[in-house]
Amino acid sequence: MTTPSDQMTNPAQSVLQGQRLRDELIQSSRHSPLATIVTDARAGNVIIAVNEAFERLSGYAESDVIGQNCRLLSGAATCPKSRALLRQAINAGRPAFVTLVNYRKDGQAFHNAVMIAPVYDKAGLLTYFIGTQLKVDGEVQDAGTAKARLAVLTPQQLKVLEHMARGMRHAEIAKNLGLSIKTIKMHRGALVHRLGVQTSTEAIRIAVEAGL
Repeated sequence: MTTPSDQMTNPAQSVLQGQRLRDELIQSSRHSPLATIVTDARAGNVIIAVNEAFERLSGYAESDVIGQNCRLLSGAATCPKSRALLRQAINAGRPAFVTLVNYRKDGQAFHNAVMIAPVYDKAGLLTYFIGTQLKVDGEVQDAGTAKARLAVLTPQQLKVLEHMARGMRHAEIAKNLGLSIKTIKMHRGALVHRLGVQTSTEAIRIAVEAGL
């Protein structure tokens, strides 16, 4: 992973790049059919954006949750072990997938299949997390379905997706795989198409579910 010394930028450029990354993540979340949130890893992992699918799932409006932590969905039946797994992943800056009981704004409980994935900036610093949520009938443990979906990808596309799930940007993936940024973008577009999803976030969710 790159370090700040690998990406020498002045403060103004850093601010601009940070704002651009924030805007890209929020814009991408708006287009996702999955309930999606974006949190700021540098500020206690508070929520900075949610999409309409999240509002429908949780009953909370975006204005209700901005600046809040995702713990607001927890309640009496939320498994402490599942929460601990998410907390450990956040502290380690790595992706995770768990199913736990959450609560809507009206107090109704539901089983929530939660995926989180880190997002690193160009200097290799953990900056944001993206999270997707899906109401399910019960506990989801089997990763076989997600693994089967990944079978349509080429080995190179799998490598690119694995790096994406770890929160790496195009330039860093290109450096690690010895490819051009243009080629990485091409692979990203192709794997999203092959998986039959609309956004990179959905593709990352499949990767994390499969334990890639």
